[in-house]
Amino acid sequence: MALTLTIDDSSTGKALRVNGILYLEEVEDEEASVDTDDSGSVDADNQDTGNQDTDDQDTGGDTDTQGETPETDEVDTGEDTGDAENDGNTEPIGYVKLRTMMNIRDKNSLDSEIVTIYKKDTIAAALQYCSNSWVRIVCEEADCGYAYVCNTDNIYLIIGKSIYTVQKGDTIKSIAADLLGDEERYTEIKELNEFSSNVIAEGQVLLIPEV
Repeated sequence: MALTLTIDDSSTGKALRVNGILYLEEVEDEEASVDTDDSGSVDADNQDTGNQDTDDQDTGGDTDTQGETPETDEVDTGEDTGDAENDGNTEPIGYVKLRTMMNIRDKNSLDSEIVTIYKKDTIAAALQYCSNSWVRIVCEEADCGYAYVCNTDNIYLIIGKSIYTVQKGDTIKSIAADLLGDEERYTEIKELNEFSSNVIAEGQVLLIPEV
């Protein structure tokens, strides 16, 4: 395309005309930009990968770590019939102590919803020992007042008949004498609570075996 350009020559005070040719070159479109959030980056870690219940894999150690999702080895030994197993009992028939952090569910099945999460060493009253190794427990977080915890192969829970809170001056032998009628049964208390020594502390809650 022809181009004529008129400019002022400051040295002569006259206008000068410059003839030339303007060449146009086709330029390819730039790649479209990607909209990001206000921070200017795309957070790929937050993409939805689906609702996967990965909370139920055991890491082999104490998972009681703040901010982490509990990981357990829950293995369902029965089929989910759609209804929770419930014999209607509302009074404690025993007590359970969690060996690890556990999901507490609204039915005795891994397919059911998680009501809450209990930390390792939590003690709860047992209302029913279900047929598929689950335990129905008192649960304040549940609207109905109870929920379920998995205990396949008896590896997730310690189960006792009752509980006792250690008082000042108590010894494990004196507790055995008072509650079980024989101080030599202190070994049963020790084994049930998985103690490595006879040392107990005031305020400590112990599981007590059947009298």
